[in-house]
Amino acid sequence: MSRKLFAVVGDPVSHSLSPLIHNRWIAEAGLDAHYSAIHLQSANAAADIRALAADYSGLNVTLPHKIAALEAAASASPEVRAIGAANTLARRDDGKWVAHNTDVAGFLDALTVAVGSKRAGLRVVMIGAGGAARAAVAALAASGASLAIVNRSVANAAALAADLAPAAQTADLSQLSALAETADIVVNSASLGHAGASLPPLPDGKGRPFLDLSYGKASAQTLGAAAASGWTPHDGLPMLVGQAAAAFRIWFGISPDEAGALRACREAVAARA
Repeated sequence: MSRKLFAVVGDPVSHSLSPLIHNRWIAEAGLDAHYSAIHLQSANAAADIRALAADYSGLNVTLPHKIAALEAAASASPEVRAIGAANTLARRDDGKWVAHNTDVAGFLDALTVAVGSKRAGLRVVMIGAGGAARAAVAALAASGASLAIVNRSVANAAALAADLAPAAQTADLSQLSALAETADIVVNSASLGHAGASLPPLPDGKGRPFLDLSYGKASAQTLGAAAASGWTPHDGLPMLVGQAAAAFRIWFGISPDEAGALRACREAVAARA
């Protein structure tokens, strides 16, 4: 049997730690497989992703192609249909893609690191209303959390709530401080670090957790500001590893060593810094 190929597809993708994670697990499991990164700039990403099924057994898909990944698939999991985006593709026996979303599982892993296993009644303020927020909001709504979504565009926050969490409160980003006063955790899914924007003022965190779904340079400014306001900072590396582990289970039926991969990722991020 020829070596099976897997990859992460995105734009940009050179920074991705997914090859480090998956090739580590492939080696540990003794599998005849290889995982690489594919930089895809395309006017028709769905068609290009569909064509990759000729050579690849599975793909992780990151920004900006998560909606195109769903369009490229012949079938999709219920979570994908609810969220409206896919981040993992698995090739069927007929050579067509099945779409999955493992960001939900990854987010729950990161949430557990920050707050423990308690979900019901957890008071959460979510910053942002994009693709990462959709997976997180879906997970939070399903677990019984009390949710407020703040975003530059209140209309986008309201649309997200209507789709996935009808009971959620929605507000402008300027309301962050007031809503965070009574929150158990604040989660940032907005690309503030990527865009060079800063976090609006936060109230005294009193040691409460602040989770940024990014990591490395992208999360440094936001987490630094949160820590300066008395919040306990958590980055998105547990989410990255958690979603990767869920994809690995889909592709290989094997539960990999997440703790070891997380340590390797932390070392890689520190080396880049």
